[in-house]
Amino acid sequence: MTRSRLWFLPTLLAAGVACSGDPVATPTDPLDSELRAALAANGVAPLPPPPLQDANQVALGRLLMFDKILSGNKDIACATCHHPLTHSSDGLSLAVGTLGTGPVGSRQPASGRPFIPRNSPDLFNRGYHQFTRMFWDGRVEAVSGTLQTPAGAALLPGLSGPLAGQAMFPVLSRDEMRGQPGDTMPDGQPNELAAVGDSDFTGGWAALTARLMAIPSYVQKFQAAYPGVAVASFDFHHAANAIAAFESEAFVANQTAFDRYLAGDNSALSDSAKRGALVFYGRGRCGKCHSGGLMSNQNFENIAIPQLGPGKQADGLDHGRSGVTAVANEDFAFKAPPLRNVVLTGPWMHNGAYATLAAAIRHYSNPRLMLSEYDPTQLPGLLEPTVKNDPTTQAALVATIDTRVDTTINLTNAEVARIEAFFEALTDPASVDMSALVPDSVPSGLPVN
Repeated sequence: MTRSRLWFLPTLLAAGVACSGDPVATPTDPLDSELRAALAANGVAPLPPPPLQDANQVALGRLLMFDKILSGNKDIACATCHHPLTHSSDGLSLAVGTLGTGPVGSRQPASGRPFIPRNSPDLFNRGYHQFTRMFWDGRVEAVSGTLQTPAGAALLPGLSGPLAGQAMFPVLSRDEMRGQPGDTMPDGQPNELAAVGDSDFTGGWAALTARLMAIPSYVQKFQAAYPGVAVASFDFHHAANAIAAFESEAFVANQTAFDRYLAGDNSALSDSAKRGALVFYGRGRCGKCHSGGLMSNQNFENIAIPQLGPGKQADGLDHGRSGVTAVANEDFAFKAPPLRNVVLTGPWMHNGAYATLAAAIRHYSNPRLMLSEYDPTQLPGLLEPTVKNDPTTQAALVATIDTRVDTTINLTNAEVARIEAFFEALTDPASVDMSALVPDSVPSGLPVN
């Protein structure tokens, strides 16, 4: 299902005109000179086309993305948490894994099952080669061309890159997709994937591959995607590469109003959006981390986001990057996310702590104050009591806060509104309605959400 790049050309939004009715600057407006100087100083350039993908791999990856056959209980697909209807995320503060109930965008965890500890990140532009780190804590990353992952030496060879590496792990997570011992599938049969040991990465991937190879239609599609590979030689890295090819092809956001402005069209942004960009790259210091064409330096920063949910470590907290590296000064640090389509992908932050984009922006303006005054009522009811914002936790969070945000910028309401107008200009019109990506059916015959 390789689609023409013409798919990215419609102009369905009048991006960048959401704030205060400011007029669109003329081509000779001095505001453009000031903004273009700021963009040049920050090394910001338009995104090029993404790497081309093999059409047959894209077609296979699309089906795998939506097929619940990849979950132990056959009740959840990759797309459940990264759905086109919710702009490649799920619209929830914290994701809901296997046995969850409800439609996409409003799923609830099953009784006795936890929320997933983190917000489901969007997938936009992750196929670019510059994206070398995956997950909020970067536990899958390319270092000098070599993938480092939780599987260590057990990682299957032949993965196309970090995005394919990322696809290898949610299927093995018990809470996300694999399920617990004793779980059963919709037909009442036991979940055989759940019986595989937690440290047996290759056993888990082999069991998933066996499921796929038992479906004749998938065998044909794998052979079309990987001609010359014997059926007996297929393993899960082929599935992961196909999923990554689909994600790379489908979730591209490089035709925004901001990209048109970067390409030389001064009329692409409103005056409000331009002034918001000046705050973003100037006094607001946002561009220090959300930098370059991808609008992320892919580094890990602690900006003192309130803790909520079940936590990732044994103490009930989510220590972010330090949970991977054990480096003390990386405690509570999370990867700076890219910002194209940011207005479409709330709730915001690594745990969906903020329900509005304005509140997320204000957090950067004064993190210590926003942490101390955090209002849990903005969260869904089930998550309100999970907020851990006692003095001890607050002290731990600010102990390693990034010095670039540990200042009192105190953006004005007008500045926040202008940054929001700039963020509107980061929306790719083709990303607004992505319903055409959803297949009518998948080879397993399981229902497609």
